[in-house]
Amino acid sequence: MLTLESIKKILTHKLEVIHLQETAQEAARKMKHKDIGSLLVVDQSDEHIGIVTEKDLASKVCSQNKKSTEVFVNEIMSSPLLYIDYNATLEEAARKMVDNKIQHLLVKNANMVVGILTTSDLSTYLRQNIDLDEVNASILESLMEQEKTR
Repeated sequence: MLTLESIKKILTHKLEVIHLQETAQEAARKMKHKDIGSLLVVDQSDEHIGIVTEKDLASKVCSQNKKSTEVFVNEIMSSPLLYIDYNATLEEAARKMVDNKIQHLLVKNANMVVGILTTSDLSTYLRQNIDLDEVNASILESLMEQEKTR
């Protein structure tokens, strides 16, 4: 069941970063090369200060008709970063993502960033582990019970 599973089973441990003074074009190239949808933004002391995503590139550069070589990552990144504990459940992570309208959630273990969890990670897990026939049967059963009480 989703509520009992820990996020540590599905999070991505390898974090890719980009420096805040690099350009949007450099971010896009790095995402394409690594086949990922986001990069953590770091400052001069390599502290995580934000995240830049494919959505940021599309909405803040491309759709605004800006030159990607003239826009810096610090201008389009999302900040502050949101975190969840390494021992949290998938349900807690999903709820936090929905409540905050985000698609990327950093995972901390003892105040150290150990990975990232994305909506893609969650949907992949659900496709592989949820029996849709069982879910549909539960929904139908619930609807029938509601109908009986009317």
